[in-house]
Amino acid sequence: MSLAKVVRVYQPNAMSTLQKCVHYASKLWEFVSDEPREANTEGGCIPAIFGTVILVLIMSIFVTPFGVIAAVYMREYAKQGLLTRIIRIAVNNLAGVPAIVYGVFGLGFFVYFIGGGIDQLFFPEALPHPTYGTGGILWSSLTLAILTLPVVIVATEEGLARIPSSIREGSLALGATKLETLWRTVLPMASPAMMTGLILAVARAAGEVAPLMLVGVVKLAPSMPMDGNLPFVHLDRKFMHLGFHIYDVGFQSPNVEAARPLVYATALLLVVVIVLLNLAAIAIRNHLREKYRALEG
Repeated sequence: MSLAKVVRVYQPNAMSTLQKCVHYASKLWEFVSDEPREANTEGGCIPAIFGTVILVLIMSIFVTPFGVIAAVYMREYAKQGLLTRIIRIAVNNLAGVPAIVYGVFGLGFFVYFIGGGIDQLFFPEALPHPTYGTGGILWSSLTLAILTLPVVIVATEEGLARIPSSIREGSLALGATKLETLWRTVLPMASPAMMTGLILAVARAAGEVAPLMLVGVVKLAPSMPMDGNLPFVHLDRKFMHLGFHIYDVGFQSPNVEAARPLVYATALLLVVVIVLLNLAAIAIRNHLREKYRALEG
């Protein structure tokens, strides 16, 4: 073995208990902060952690406003009749569609249709090499936003339904318009339900792998979607994901048995990332719930 391939030399039998603890801590830090090596079988997984978090954040930015607008329209503005019931049934059925179907839709609609159109309009000099007409974190986020949209719609609509009609009537009686009543009274009181829908969306989206394999995730990304170069966030870039990292190390590794501990560690790390994202959303929801508890009373 050449000296250039040696990463670390240590003698475990000569280590004291304290030295072993320090060594384990350094290996843990390496796992969460270093770049992967040797076809993802060694080193860390910081690009996969970063890609997973950025994917979920961008997805949340897209899915929340569209889900809330759809729920507000169906609950507050649409005439409650046969068509509205059919739409609600369709939304509920969308929540049960297999994730890979959304991936195929994202590949055809977002990547080939919209991305190809953007390349024709704005990047013709780069063709035939696509800029947006190939998989990237933007199309992956939009695909997951459509996948989780039914969850946000249902949760928000349930929150709107729990608000007493007397609050709406009181606001209108004081001279507020319907839009002002919705914006200043109804939506703030329904915000905990919106956050509940977002929590469920994050929990599902962070663990999805099948649709991402079609619309942007890769085994090893040469550069992260966010860096110090303008415009800082590069939505056209491919990215790494912890879920796909688990699949790749566990099933595509040249030595599956040797890579098994890394699979377990990465799976635990993915759970920790999802828990941390959910805890942040839960803290925001609890703050909003306490803020508007007096209005509910």
